[in-house]
Amino acid sequence: MSSTSVAAFSGRERQTLSRSHHLKRKRFIEPLFDRSDPSTGLIASGCIRLMFRQVQPDSILVPFQIGVAVGKSTGTAVRRNRIKRIIWEAVRLNQNSLLEAANLADGLLTAMLLYRGRSFDSETITRDTLTALGKLNAGLVKHTLSRKQDET
Repeated sequence: MSSTSVAAFSGRERQTLSRSHHLKRKRFIEPLFDRSDPSTGLIASGCIRLMFRQVQPDSILVPFQIGVAVGKSTGTAVRRNRIKRIIWEAVRLNQNSLLEAANLADGLLTAMLLYRGRSFDSETITRDTLTALGKLNAGLVKHTLSRKQDET
């Protein structure tokens, strides 16, 4: 690698989303779909549904874990994987808002992004994903402020 290429990357910060932020454990995923549990929430934004829950961490060192699911009714595996890549890229580029939301949450924030649409346009999917993440952050800020007022 030449010195010019090293200098070009030295000023940029990498925005990687580590594997530890991926929601994989069945015991964290199943409660997200329990509608009778008051600790779960649902945010709808266009073709994206975001289900979230705050849980007590147990030996997990990350503040949030997130998963992505695309149903088979969407089409072929190629199309489903492309949609997942688009959603993961939007999450990766905007992980700071998730980090802020997780810091407001008590414990570990688990979330699942579900693709429920017919739009295959990458701009629409990205926009809806970002809107859902923004609503999550705003909702947790509102919840935290109301809880702090109740304590005083």
